[in-house]
Amino acid sequence: MPKYYIKTYGCQMNVNDSEVMAGLLDHAGYSQSDSPETADVILINTCCVRQKAEDKAFGYALGLVAPKMRKPGRIIGIIGCIAEKEKDHIFKKLPFIDLVVGPGQEAHLVHLLEDIRQGGRNVISTGEHCGDYPSYSAKRTPSTQAFVTIMFGCNNFCSFCVVPYVRGKEISRPVKDIIEEVRGLDKKIFKEVVLLGQNVNSYGEKGLANLLEEISLIDGVERFRFLTSHPRDMSEEIIDAVRDLPKVCEYFHLPLQSGDDEILKKMNRGYTADHFRKLVAVIRSKIPDATITSDAIAGFPGETEGQFMNTLKLIEELELDLVNTFSYSSRPGTPAEKMPGQLPDEVRSERLKRLMDVVEASALKRNRSLVGKELEVLVFGKGGGRTRGNKVVNFKATNEQIGKSMKVKITGASAWGLKASL
Repeated sequence: MPKYYIKTYGCQMNVNDSEVMAGLLDHAGYSQSDSPETADVILINTCCVRQKAEDKAFGYALGLVAPKMRKPGRIIGIIGCIAEKEKDHIFKKLPFIDLVVGPGQEAHLVHLLEDIRQGGRNVISTGEHCGDYPSYSAKRTPSTQAFVTIMFGCNNFCSFCVVPYVRGKEISRPVKDIIEEVRGLDKKIFKEVVLLGQNVNSYGEKGLANLLEEISLIDGVERFRFLTSHPRDMSEEIIDAVRDLPKVCEYFHLPLQSGDDEILKKMNRGYTADHFRKLVAVIRSKIPDATITSDAIAGFPGETEGQFMNTLKLIEELELDLVNTFSYSSRPGTPAEKMPGQLPDEVRSERLKRLMDVVEASALKRNRSLVGKELEVLVFGKGGGRTRGNKVVNFKATNEQIGKSMKVKITGASAWGLKASL
């Protein structure tokens, strides 16, 4: 039986895509290898949202030249976002690879591999989503948490983002397919389901709020959460669903990106800083204990010191639970790449450091407010678990407690997590 190995970079959607491909390969008679050295097929599932992620994937691929030479029949494939982005050049950049498969083409994987095994070379499948997402085949790593993709692509075209160009326009999966996938999960293992999409709150069929209502009726799953949401598309209907549905966690990930209106306009985000401020206020008025996390970019083209300070001030004001911080990374083909005022590396790095300091202070303040409280935690492993607000809680758990929800008392806090006792 041929063996395969999948190396995954990027977001949770990439992880889920790798699970789907692993399931397809198992079904076709392949077996999974623990090491690329013993694999007949090596697939690199890639991300190109930031240059660093792209560099890591290319570096890993180049490290496979020697293993390929030792075993010429070994198949090496580039999967995912880089495959779509570099489809016209990738065989020149990496002449030793055999296969290129873009996002949304996973259903073709087994047939493409068979073409190569029959003597084909430079096999490629890219372009628009093929419309078939064989999620039923997903081979999931045993965990308390299962990822379920509900939609693909993005229609927003933020000026800094490459996602719409590599993952295509928004396509929502049918409700019945999502329900069937969740019902098919082994409920003895998977207690929490995370609904995934580039912009889940623009889910098309019936809307996200209605989808949450329908899947909440499924027995066996204790928790549902979703990400990522666009602040412009977050409705009160969705907020009310989170408030009213006991199985839906009180957790919102809302990428801010910038706290300055002019920069937000250049980013083509479609909202203002005040809109974001009011959105956070609505969430906290309806769900006082909600966890709100975000993303922010330092050093966007043309950003002045005053505009950057607006971002710092807004994060301090809103006391967000956590913010993923990034230095602006130019992406080829995006409008921001050609904008005037590209900032030097040292300026972007210095601003990123200051941004991280503000975020750390805000997160620490939020987490310290929880010390002394009792919270429900779903135990993920012997080291602890996560709250409904997705906060990491460290405590000693037994094998018997893994996968169970239990009350803990918070005894300590850092910016990045909590400590507790049973």
